[in-house]
Amino acid sequence: MKTFKQSIAVAFISLCTASLTAQSSIELPSTAQPAFELSNYSLLPFMQPNARVQMFYGASEVGLLPFVADEIAFRFDGPIPQVGAPGPFAIQQLILRIGTTSVGAPGSDFAANLTSPLVEVFNGPWTYWPDSGSAAPHPWGGPNNGLLFPFTNNAPIAMNPGEWLVVDLTMIGNNIQSFGFAHAILDGADTTGGISDGSAVSFGSGCAISTGQPVAAAAVVGTMAPGATHFLTGTNLGANALVLGMYGLDNTNYIGVPLPFTLPGSSCDLLTSIDASTITFADASGAVSGTDLVLSLPANPAFSGFVVYEQLASLVPTANVMGIVFSDAVAVTLGNFSALGRQTYSVAHDSDAAATYANTLRAFGYAMRLGTL
Repeated sequence: MKTFKQSIAVAFISLCTASLTAQSSIELPSTAQPAFELSNYSLLPFMQPNARVQMFYGASEVGLLPFVADEIAFRFDGPIPQVGAPGPFAIQQLILRIGTTSVGAPGSDFAANLTSPLVEVFNGPWTYWPDSGSAAPHPWGGPNNGLLFPFTNNAPIAMNPGEWLVVDLTMIGNNIQSFGFAHAILDGADTTGGISDGSAVSFGSGCAISTGQPVAAAAVVGTMAPGATHFLTGTNLGANALVLGMYGLDNTNYIGVPLPFTLPGSSCDLLTSIDASTITFADASGAVSGTDLVLSLPANPAFSGFVVYEQLASLVPTANVMGIVFSDAVAVTLGNFSALGRQTYSVAHDSDAAATYANTLRAFGYAMRLGTL
């Protein structure tokens, strides 16, 4: 017969054993065999001073069994030699959020990618060390566990078919670049599909705000594809003038009026139908160069190959009888969004942690180990 002390000891050992066996993990992307070195890498986020990255893994990668996540570990890409400063490097603020989303396919609009709030699992300063040298694969968590993030709040995860697991990482004030070059490149795997950029061709002519001045001109920057974002910019629009960005699907007719249509009493031509519009102000030089005039489209293959006609109009009362100045126009042929070969995707901004729209979109899966309970 067991004594009372023996019974207590057995109960204690059983409790400890249960605690040890309860901790498990999920390694992602599972279909890329993350037990081995993966074939690609990412400079984001830890090679940048500031960044935001949303990492997506589909149900086929994560599985459908519910779990509770209590930590995340990344690893460096290898084998590469150790170079540059030995670290440690300091991040002023690192925020990690995790959860699920039912968005059909991630796009460049960070907020639109999230169909329900994520759980904030870490928020604070962080210290990490760069790649310590050649290895394949590198250990999870990196040197001194600088890439291992224990959660301050555990996150229950329940995946449904068609949903994505989302890990949202915001990094502010990373001082790695003040030390000179060092490797802090994360391991991961590309897959097929995703976006391919489109093209833009100018057409028509703009008019000037006054005689002898250069004509207003429009241009497009960014990625012209479904699931991406591009911006309409312009010059010679009038100092601090109200500017309308016009987006149309037709450059031959608008509400029954043939195009181009010349404004009475001017040499200014409307070159596109106006099916959508955005408003901003030019700067003191008459330029629009920011991100106010934005066209962000869902990551839907149905938009692939669409042509969108884009033009600027500014309000300059002294320019002509109508007080309106038109730029030339840009015919934007959207690129493609094609099905992903693996359910992994990353959406990022490589310099602005507070950006509304991503400027880097990639069919990529970060090598990641989720600690689970």
